[in-house]
Amino acid sequence: MTLERYLEELSDDRSPLRHSDMPQLSSLSPEEIEEFKAGWDALGPERRCEALTRLVELSEEDLNLDFSAVFRVCLTDVEDRVREAAARGLWECDDRIVLRPLISLLVNDPADSVRAAAAMSLGSFAERAQEGKLLPRDAERVRRALLSTIDDDLADIDTKRRAIEAVAGFGSGDVVEIIQDAYDSGDDRLKQSAIYAMGRTSDARWLPAVLADIHDGDPAVRYEAAAALGHLGDETTIPYLVPLIEDEDTQVQLSAVQSLGSIGGPMAKSALSQCLENGDDVLQEAARAALDNAELDNDPMGFSF
Repeated sequence: MTLERYLEELSDDRSPLRHSDMPQLSSLSPEEIEEFKAGWDALGPERRCEALTRLVELSEEDLNLDFSAVFRVCLTDVEDRVREAAARGLWECDDRIVLRPLISLLVNDPADSVRAAAAMSLGSFAERAQEGKLLPRDAERVRRALLSTIDDDLADIDTKRRAIEAVAGFGSGDVVEIIQDAYDSGDDRLKQSAIYAMGRTSDARWLPAVLADIHDGDPAVRYEAAAALGHLGDETTIPYLVPLIEDEDTQVQLSAVQSLGSIGGPMAKSALSQCLENGDDVLQEAARAALDNAELDNDPMGFSF
């Protein structure tokens, strides 16, 4: 089916959205993007929102699909929900061409949900800066935009949270202060984001605080603490993670299992193997994936069949 024909079918609001045809929008050439723009404008707002939301889901399910060109086009859509989905869809994009439009959305977009999504996607560039994979001038642009958002008294709390989580990748002195302030704010949502940010810094200074929070009464805090320990990657925290496999909250259990796989080592593998024998179906599947991850880290050239 040609792209033109597919876009015609997509514009028919009376027919269900055919997900099996949507991979056709992956890796569009510059010429195809121009064709896409013309066809996309013919779709109604609900159809555009439905289609883009599904494209984001597909990009998360199959990393071989690349809808970044489509997402870039949709960053200027008149519909808030479409711009939000487009910004979220660029989370894995490492092309600096998206930096300027994402920063513009973060700073100027009238919709809080769009600003928050832009902050989340800019977080991947902050991580690249931490790894030395981003031009210094680009890193500084991202950093300034995130810090400006955090300092903005008019920014909604969700946007600030995502900006705090994103800026953690820079790990500078002012970022340490921002994370500590959020942690001590008394707001549970900001505390959760602070714990997330602690893990993203890869800085052992945060270990005492994170370890204390695995006993918090709020499962959302325990979830973030377990995840942060995986990012911090300290094998001495494994004995603290293992009991969380039996936490009353399923998401906390899964977070602990994933972190054990990230940290690896004999003790972590032993705990994950126990999950394969004693856990429910969901926990067993998570433990199997975590064990694969641990094995891959030990032997990057190894393959399992």
